[in-house]
Amino acid sequence: MIEMLNYLKGKFLTTKNIARSSYAWNTVSGMLFAMQSAILLMVITRTNGLEDAGVFSIAYAISSLMYYIGEFGVRKYQITDIKEKASFRDYHTHRILTCIIALIISVFYAGQGRITGLYSINKSLVILLVCSKKVVEAYSDVFFSRFQQKGRLDVSAKTNTFRISLSLLMCIISLIITHNLLFSMIVWLVAGIATFLISSILVAPEFCKIEFKIVKKQMIFITKECLPLFIGTFLLLYVGNAPKYAIDACMTDTDQACFNFIFMPVFVIGLLANFIFNPILVELTRSWNEGDFKKFKRIIERQLFIILGITLLAVAVALTFGAPVLGMLFNADLQGYKPPLTILMVGGGMLALANFFTVTVTVIRGQKHLMIGYISIAVVAKLFSNIVVKGYGIIGAALLYTVLMTLISVFFFIIFIVCAKKGYREIQKETK
Repeated sequence: MIEMLNYLKGKFLTTKNIARSSYAWNTVSGMLFAMQSAILLMVITRTNGLEDAGVFSIAYAISSLMYYIGEFGVRKYQITDIKEKASFRDYHTHRILTCIIALIISVFYAGQGRITGLYSINKSLVILLVCSKKVVEAYSDVFFSRFQQKGRLDVSAKTNTFRISLSLLMCIISLIITHNLLFSMIVWLVAGIATFLISSILVAPEFCKIEFKIVKKQMIFITKECLPLFIGTFLLLYVGNAPKYAIDACMTDTDQACFNFIFMPVFVIGLLANFIFNPILVELTRSWNEGDFKKFKRIIERQLFIILGITLLAVAVALTFGAPVLGMLFNADLQGYKPPLTILMVGGGMLALANFFTVTVTVIRGQKHLMIGYISIAVVAKLFSNIVVKGYGIIGAALLYTVLMTLISVFFFIIFIVCAKKGYREIQKETK
């Protein structure tokens, strides 16, 4: 156990090796995080069938909203808070409070679904368990953010990899043995809690003191600073999942499963882009704060090029052998899904752009300006999702998603340009 903890802490790494380890482990961690729902969907489809796969799909979509309620948009702010305007104790206390709120909402949502007759008891419990698992992830994230804030992305990625891989493995074993979705979700939750306690909590004292103390001033400060990020990220996720909610309301669990099969690469594109630019968050912040605008611009251009490359590759795959490969992976007939799959790949690229501009606007502390875009697009999604899906089915859901993501990425790009120019002028005045 001691040797494992020392390895997770990276005690024997040099500065140069830490950088290499950070990129390598962040890649592994990002891939696992991106693929865990896809892997579980593949297993569930084979062990339990399409209906249970559809139940898990909508449960995971709802749980993602609960994750961001618990995380409250603090992650990126905490990592880039290199001057530590708030202490780890403050971030930790704030996270506990937001996670409690997320759990309460999860219970209310699952209960309401059962009371209204929208969900069966089994489906409601699966949703509650998956939501609880994501809330645990939201809590653990405050430690991962601390490790990265202290320049140890490698430690954050290692502990995250350990937690995801072992809990995922336990859930898969349970599905194969029992073919019981509800019981397997219990196993996934318990394994997630256990692996988090074994890794992050034991490693954390190397980087921070784990305390809980409500300092009203600091709770208000963190909430005020991150509220625009939370609302924005939450609404962006809601917009991204709007087609799934519409399918849940207007179509069957089997339709939900098939849409999620072709939607999975979209999620992967976004997460691939995220973990590629995640290691440069601190570097990006420093270059901006220090007035090194040439370096700042160079980093931005490099990341945009990477997102473009990933998107073009995804579209090419979708146009050629994407549907047959996904059909083989998920044990489903997806031959007729090439058009919506290709449309969704473009939407995935737009999602990656929207996430990236959210990060860059946060770095230059212009996040409050994102609110109008988030709210406007969320209203559009709420008004038209059910109408489009009822009228055009899966192809309509794909078009809806891509149009929404394109609109929001264009808006965020405009906000970034405006805020960057304003910030540049202010920094130039300060340095004169």
